[in-house]
Amino acid sequence: MLHGATVVFFAYIGFDSVTTTAQETKNPQRSLPFGIIGSLLISTILYVAVCTIMVGIVPYTTLDSPNPISEAM
Repeated sequence: MLHGATVVFFAYIGFDSVTTTAQETKNPQRSLPFGIIGSLLISTILYVAVCTIMVGIVPYTTLDSPNPISEAM
């Protein structure tokens, strides 16, 4: 439960930084949705890429551990 709370906390801090810096833009009503959706797309693409590479390196059954990235390495 603590691990899940940590992940959610750092995800919130990441998106909070996007909204905080949006106050400095010329048109925040237009830039803020683009920034949040853009950061979501980038993080989703990176997540899928890491998962694809990990499954390409080792079978997915061996990734059922607390530290799957180091297990794949």
